[in-house]
Amino acid sequence: MIHLRVIAPAEQADQAIGLMRRSSSVTNLVAQRGVALEPAGDLISCDVAEEDASLIVGDLRRLGIAESGSIDIERLDATVSRRAAAAEHAARGAPGDAVIWEHVARQVSDQGYLSWGLVALFSLSGVIAAIAILIDSAPIVVGAMAVSPDFAPLAAFAIGTVRLRADIAGSGFLSLVIGFTCAIALAGLTVELLKRVGVAPSVFSREGNALATSIAAPDAFSVVVALCAGAAGMLSVTLGRSSALVGVAISITTIPAAADIGLSTAYGDWEAFGGSGRQLALNVAGLLIASTLTLALQRVVYRRRLARHRALMGRGDELDGVGDEVLPPGRGGEGLGAD
Repeated sequence: MIHLRVIAPAEQADQAIGLMRRSSSVTNLVAQRGVALEPAGDLISCDVAEEDASLIVGDLRRLGIAESGSIDIERLDATVSRRAAAAEHAARGAPGDAVIWEHVARQVSDQGYLSWGLVALFSLSGVIAAIAILIDSAPIVVGAMAVSPDFAPLAAFAIGTVRLRADIAGSGFLSLVIGFTCAIALAGLTVELLKRVGVAPSVFSREGNALATSIAAPDAFSVVVALCAGAAGMLSVTLGRSSALVGVAISITTIPAAADIGLSTAYGDWEAFGGSGRQLALNVAGLLIASTLTLALQRVVYRRRLARHRALMGRGDELDGVGDEVLPPGRGGEGLGAD
């Protein structure tokens, strides 16, 4: 179940209570009149089945409550109530497949845009991966892949593309470009430094190094894995499956390829440089394509669900602003705004 806490002026509060009472997926509805001081108004709380949470929040947003008041969303770990069970049963679909678009927007807003923290994680993961390639250590390269934050910018790009928002897509893509550029640069500089102090070998041979050889030799399998990982990653973001996202991170050859570009530059191995560059390009392209298509499909499903919801709620107006719940405006997380 999802718990909603709404603060709204009296007139809008009456409208909000009315729409909540018409929804069979809403329960535990409480209204406290005039208790809110800033912003001034009524305090309303309710529990709603996860499958319908974004639909109800969308209705509240269309009442203008996000501008005049506030809407807080909280996921409940457990609810012991027959009424709550009945509300979940009334909602179409399964809770495990519910997409809380506001959570998606917040996650992308917090993690998908360029920041010093994002660049630092990219850079450090690049150094870790470069060392893993030098010593042919699969466990260390897996750690580097888990540290790399590349999927959040990928998700931002997918959301911006699906919603035709160039600012969102551009911010996500810029984060990827700068992040991988910094990873390549710091990996190359670190390897060069290790060479000069005698820690890394003066000459690096890929013979017998399975990790280095595979990274610099992209093939059709690389494309298939990237496409599957892109779809799985977007599903993990939209469905809130953080454990699945870790698996996605360690299944793609993005940060190892970036690190190998830096390493190859340090050793002047231009053949491996080209191979790793192709590996990185294929992986990023596959991830962008698959994640965008997956999100587009989820948006189509959401539009259909929204149409049914409005019909049941007695709202026959045009589907204006559908999918707004997916996007923050610009870089902020304060709202999701219409097209």
